[in-house]
Amino acid sequence: MNPSDSSSAETDWATLTQEYEGFPLYLRFPRLVENEAIQARFPVVLVLTHTFNFRQFGRASEPTYNDTLGEFNSAILTHFERDGLGLMVLVETFGGRRNYYFYVQPAVDLASVLQSLRARFPACALTGRRKEDPTWQFIRQCRSELGF
Repeated sequence: MNPSDSSSAETDWATLTQEYEGFPLYLRFPRLVENEAIQARFPVVLVLTHTFNFRQFGRASEPTYNDTLGEFNSAILTHFERDGLGLMVLVETFGGRRNYYFYVQPAVDLASVLQSLRARFPACALTGRRKEDPTWQFIRQCRSELGF
């Protein structure tokens, strides 16, 4: 798979639902073929966290509220892929938040990404963090611990 030639709409996604700390944990992840060239191109793990404005007792988002997030979700999922700057590896919904995990190029500026998305979607509470991870240890550990 060439990340710059793909879009999230074309990506083969898998899902997994588990219980974690007594609450539902929803995972969505693309079926990717990892190789050294992709890892070398995207050595930074970047996480965008959306804190839900409305959620149910089980901490998932309210269904009607969730229905309003389609454009926001799509914008995040395609933000890095459309320019070949990154690759989506996991979407995790848990505890009233949705975390979007990407591997990106080192030049990606988190502050600029947040500024751009916040300007487009001011009603969505969005934070982020990034960390060097050239061996993709984070996603490998997730796959091992969560079984995907």
